[in-house]
Amino acid sequence: MKMFALAVALISLVCGTAVAQQSLPKDAFDVFRQERFERHLNVLASDSMRGRNTPSPELERAADYIAAQFKRIGLEPLGTSYKLPYTLYRPDLDTAKAVTYLRVTRNGTTQEFRLGKDFIPFDATGETIVKDLPITFVGFGITAPEYDYDDYQGVDVKDHVVLALRGEPDGGDTAKFRGAAFTRYASVQHKVSNALSHGASAVLLVDAIRAPRKPLVTGYSWPALFPNSGRSGRGLTLPDGPNAVPVHHVGEAVVDAVLGPLDTLRSIVLKIDSSYSPIVRRLDGITIATAVKLSPEPIVVSNVAGILRGAKVPDEYAVMGAHYDHVGVGKPNAQGDSIYNGADDNASGTTSLMVAAEALASSSTRPDRSIVFVAFSGEEKGLLGSKAYVANTPLPMNKCVAMINTDMIGRCEKNKVSIGGNERCPDLVRINEEENAKTSAPFSLAYDIEQYFFRSDQASFAMKRIPVLFYFTGEHEDYHKVTDEISKINFTDLLGISRLATSVLWRAAHMPRTTYVPAGFEE
Repeated sequence: MKMFALAVALISLVCGTAVAQQSLPKDAFDVFRQERFERHLNVLASDSMRGRNTPSPELERAADYIAAQFKRIGLEPLGTSYKLPYTLYRPDLDTAKAVTYLRVTRNGTTQEFRLGKDFIPFDATGETIVKDLPITFVGFGITAPEYDYDDYQGVDVKDHVVLALRGEPDGGDTAKFRGAAFTRYASVQHKVSNALSHGASAVLLVDAIRAPRKPLVTGYSWPALFPNSGRSGRGLTLPDGPNAVPVHHVGEAVVDAVLGPLDTLRSIVLKIDSSYSPIVRRLDGITIATAVKLSPEPIVVSNVAGILRGAKVPDEYAVMGAHYDHVGVGKPNAQGDSIYNGADDNASGTTSLMVAAEALASSSTRPDRSIVFVAFSGEEKGLLGSKAYVANTPLPMNKCVAMINTDMIGRCEKNKVSIGGNERCPDLVRINEEENAKTSAPFSLAYDIEQYFFRSDQASFAMKRIPVLFYFTGEHEDYHKVTDEISKINFTDLLGISRLATSVLWRAAHMPRTTYVPAGFEE
């Protein structure tokens, strides 16, 4: 009996230790104080930071501030510096006919189209030269399993140019796709990625006209075509560019050459709308030759990262991330304010990141696994910082067990916190619900932001099949406006959400690896 009692006692001790390790240490909780949040927000969202645009001197000042905080609290850098530089390119279009062109050959006759009038490359374009390839019309160019819709079903477009409609099918009140806004399938990036996945060599996009009007040709405001568009407004890309193929916005002249009169295009759009059945046409007897040449300007910016080494499995790690950039300075409003301070977007999440890092670094208890804290730049330009991080991380991605992202968590209303990733990461959702239930004032958790999932940095990790969780308190009337000020931050709930996210992060650093369930086109 004594031996049995001793065994029970030992089991209880071990189990108790395991439970304690999975709960955020009490001395870590003590760090979550409003004055810390106020101090960081007053720096990041100050007028002197001028909106932390990517790139800008103020973005670098914000990076230096975050790096100094990581050093102060005792995180280790991932390499020789807390700042992880990466190179972006700000491209312009080479408008010479010899290097940027679009030609259609039909029945032996070649027609060359006017750059800036008949076609304009999107900023999503690549630079590949396409020589006289066949063309296929692929409807809206959408593959959406959850909507039981696929324009590419049974269609072989390998080594073809595809012509696709912009937007989505629109069936009015019975629409499968359109609610208050387009889904992600309407984006240029989805259409291009989908075309590439099916082997296409170039993409032509045309407006889905439904009324008696001509399709617009806007593409992208390249300074070479539109000198008044301004240098600072030009898009940014990672070194390899967003895509490897030419991507053009085309108008009436191109449509007429490959598909026929505009009435033909209009009729096709209306038929798809009414039936929700894809219409695809192989455009026989027509070939396309096209190319794009860009003149890139290299720009170096930085993510900021620090690591808290794990006590038992230091080579495995969980990540907490937040983007620290915003959108800079614009035209003055009626009150003369021109600075997009971005207090909620996303000084709130970045502040949460720094306080969480200080809480865990100052605790007397170390996590089993390591924890990496990353502040991303370039999120507002298309998740560029997090994409660069997962592509060139100093740590093996296969050792990353989870990623927690805080983006716009400073404007909680009616106790509601929206959680993204629930469709893909049920294990983390369960942990979050358990940790939320432990609190003295649990939040009302809503799973209503899947439409935002690919608009924040956790998406870059999710595309690597890393389990993720995304905390968000919703868009508001000050979103991307100069009125996103510190005075409107709900500090009480910002503090509570930060503690909740940190508790889940801590659990992820101790528990068995969780699962990632691909959704939609990720499968």
